[in-house]
Amino acid sequence: MATQESTAALKKSNDVEANATVIVASKLPMDLIARLYNAVERAEPVMGGGVRKFRVYEPRPDTKAFIFQGNSFPQNKGAHQRIVAGYALTHDIPKAFWDEWLAQNEKSDYITNGMIFAHTQDGSTVAHAKEMEGEKSNLERLDPDNLPKGLKTDDTRRAS
Repeated sequence: MATQESTAALKKSNDVEANATVIVASKLPMDLIARLYNAVERAEPVMGGGVRKFRVYEPRPDTKAFIFQGNSFPQNKGAHQRIVAGYALTHDIPKAFWDEWLAQNEKSDYITNGMIFAHTQDGSTVAHAKEMEGEKSNLERLDPDNLPKGLKTDDTRRAS
């Protein structure tokens, strides 16, 4: 017969928070390999004597890297990933990994501009992606019929 202590210990070891995952949405056209890094202080000799200290970031050997799917796919072929409102969704990223990766990358343009975000619920991720649908990453494919000012197509390839 299980005691209250053993039941509490079992519940804590199977706690949902420890096993929680997030759905990452990315509007980047390429896949992004997400890794965690350690900041390491190094020293190097300088001319005239003495040393200079500097910081480098090394990948953590004890953590797994995850791939956040990008939204691009070959022209005239179907997507190999789920795309909602221009965002590719990557499921089953551990929440603990996401939280630490986000803290390390919080000042990156793709985070501050909303090109990558995550939620624990699929519905929340989809709703957020639909709200951000109009946002441009400026990495989208060009529409040959609606080119930016100053760009022209090669007329020898297009039928008039």
